[in-house]
Amino acid sequence: MNKQEMKDLVTKAHHELFNLHDTTALDRYFSEDFIEHSPLVANGISGLRQLVEDCPDMQHEAVRVLADGDLVAIHGRFQGLDENPLVGFDIYRVKDGKIVEHWDGLVAEAAPNVSGRTQLDGPTEIVTHHDPEENREIVTSFFKKSLIDGNYEAFKEYTHNDQFIQHSPDIGDGVKSVIDFLNNIRNEGQGLVYSKTHRSIADGQFVLTHSEGSIAGNRHAYFELWRVDNGKIVELWDAIPAVPEDEQAVHQYGVF
Repeated sequence: MNKQEMKDLVTKAHHELFNLHDTTALDRYFSEDFIEHSPLVANGISGLRQLVEDCPDMQHEAVRVLADGDLVAIHGRFQGLDENPLVGFDIYRVKDGKIVEHWDGLVAEAAPNVSGRTQLDGPTEIVTHHDPEENREIVTSFFKKSLIDGNYEAFKEYTHNDQFIQHSPDIGDGVKSVIDFLNNIRNEGQGLVYSKTHRSIADGQFVLTHSEGSIAGNRHAYFELWRVDNGKIVELWDAIPAVPEDEQAVHQYGVF
């Protein structure tokens, strides 16, 4: 399957399952050996079917769709899964025309940040003249130096002046704003600790990183979508949910 065919397969399955509540989509689009990593769902296919049946008001709005290799990521909003809307990312792995694996990271939808930006607004269309591998290399290098190693000043090496568009609810625009925020929470013992990046999805100007780490000793998943322009990182969307230890998960597959 080419990239567009994979996007079409996953978005159709996602829509039929979560908007139309058609659980026969599980038979059409999902492998019998489907592996579910979501902390919300137990027992793979049967657990996903139960989730849809238990949430009759569930709806999903897909805002961005990325594809890279055998992975497809959807960035959007769920309603009807919880009391309040949830926003974040779904990552699907496709093999032989079937969905075989899924990860997600969802957080409560928040009010716009101090710069007036939401967790979902901003550019959505893939810019095809970008080299996704070059962009992945930029983000990977930045990620290691700044976030994993904790050298937040390295943000300045990968951005242009103070230009950085921020969609995180807790931070405003600007490189100085994000450096100050990260230093402040680290000084308060609430710093973002990154231990490993499990996968990345690069498509056009976007690079999604899916990482593992902790905040104040509690395990978290980091879903972070970076936009690259002219060799610089210019924009960020994220969802950083707390996740259980693998032995405490509702299934045997782990959350990563």
